[in-house]
Amino acid sequence: MVIYDLQCEHQHEFEGWFKNTEDLKHQQAMGLLVCPVCGAGNVKKKVTAAKLGRKSNSMITKPPRDSVPQQVATGGTDKSGSADKNLPSYPQLQKMLGQVHKFVESNFTDVGNKFANEALKIHRGEKEPENIRGTASRSEMKTLADEGVSAVPLPPKPVDKDKLN
Repeated sequence: MVIYDLQCEHQHEFEGWFKNTEDLKHQQAMGLLVCPVCGAGNVKKKVTAAKLGRKSNSMITKPPRDSVPQQVATGGTDKSGSADKNLPSYPQLQKMLGQVHKFVESNFTDVGNKFANEALKIHRGEKEPENIRGTASRSEMKTLADEGVSAVPLPPKPVDKDKLN
């Protein structure tokens, strides 16, 4: 896993997690990288000092690899590298993300894989406006963005550790 500091055309900074450098280049070429703050698609890798990994037996705990999405925004340190006490910890972020998912599941109609079509109908006035949720391919998301439809992809729902085997 490689972590890069990224920056959008509006100077928003965030981190991206990738399998390797080729994965970053592939996602850039396909237009898959978007700023988590403003949604801008022009995302570049920042030139930064090398980040050194820790030994596997170090005391720092890491989230399970399968729970880490390929693209994440993080906080935790300010520009000087010291911890920012106002930023939430990883468990707090997971809890907040769970709350977002719970809210969306409770207040948005699930349209499944018809999300793009339904969103376009609402946008064009062919259907009454309502909050909807569902799945869409990357190409469908690009089409929605080109049409001016506001749609926000959500990170995966956090794993409920109480329900694990």
